Amino acid sequence: MTGRRWSMLVSLAVAAIVGVGSAPAWAAAQPRTGNVTIYLAPAAKGGKDSNTGLTLSSPLLTLVRAQQVLTRLNPAGNVTIRITQGTYVAGAITWSFYVPGHTISFMPVNYSGGGRPPGGDPVFVDPVSNGTHIGQTWFTAILPPASSPLHNGGNTGLRFYYLAVEDYTQGISFNGQAGHTWNNGTFYVKPSAGVNGNAVSGMTFHDIGDLFAPAQTGYGVILFTDSSNDVIANNTFDHIYNGDDHDQLHPLYITHFSSSNTVDKNLFEDTNGEAVKVRDRSNFNNVFDNTFNATGGVAAYLDDFCDKQCVSGTSKPKKYRECASYGNRFADNTIVTGTWSDLIPPGETYAGGAPCSIPAGKVRLTTAGNKT
Repeated sequence: MTGRRWSMLVSLAVAAIVGVGSAPAWAAAQPRTGNVTIYLAPAAKGGKDSNTGLTLSSPLLTLVRAQQVLTRLNPAGNVTIRITQGTYVAGAITWSFYVPGHTISFMPVNYSGGGRPPGGDPVFVDPVSNGTHIGQTWFTAILPPASSPLHNGGNTGLRFYYLAVEDYTQGISFNGQAGHTWNNGTFYVKPSAGVNGNAVSGMTFHDIGDLFAPAQTGYGVILFTDSSNDVIANNTFDHIYNGDDHDQLHPLYITHFSSSNTVDKNLFEDTNGEAVKVRDRSNFNNVFDNTFNATGGVAAYLDDFCDKQCVSGTSKPKKYRECASYGNRFADNTIVTGTWSDLIPPGETYAGGAPCSIPAGKVRLTTAGNKT
């Protein structure tokens, strides 16, 4: 994925963050320390961005406003955003607020841990323009400005529980590349310490891709770019399609220095691209105990990268060299249709040519216990 492409996506998302009203109630809130809870509700249930968002009886309507409130409060502890069940027609959100050493959790208002709460999942749906969904990424996590201690990356601690995301081009992007130098003219380079330590659990992603929201091209339902130590567990990815089968959409696209992620007990169903794609020095990712049903592409799991031969052509935009990933594991999964895994270019120890390398005793992928 090119830097130009990501700059465009981030710019579009940032442009969606606009003010509402001249003097909303949240503006009078005083900064506080410790843990903070923010409440959201659909408009039909009292959600308004002129509310304080600090009590169940004064909920906000949008995550855009929730981030503004949190920025003003500047809490020193964990943040919980409790979301009342209902449907939110929501534009793209670019998220850059974090509390170093703490978590920010997005969850149903009545979630108490241990499984899906009663009342169903809050649903986020891409807005419609001229009868067509706009086409954007629902939630993009980027690194904060230079004044923040996390500007150069670290543990961002985002947590998502039991929400539904529908009719977007992409679902969630963990992007540690935006705003940083990501190439040296020839190779991709690691742009930051990353947007790391996040978790996505119990979520449902349905009707995602440019088949449903065609203004942009989708790459991943959850897209990792320089994002490591994340846990993706117990989610459902269903009906994941781009409009052109030659431009496939992957439920999970783990790319550019995204390592040590865990993918566990997810259902990948009815997709036109490989369900899990790993790319460019994304090492030691563990994909286990998932179910793959009617997933597309060449295999359930694909390791693909752009070596010297790949960049030798005249493709536009310009391609930058990448290196193989290594130490990844694909185990104990159930593949209902299709094959298990594939490597492009082939070769368990092919690193991509100098100066790329794979440590002695390591291979790109190990498999074990998978079944059909």
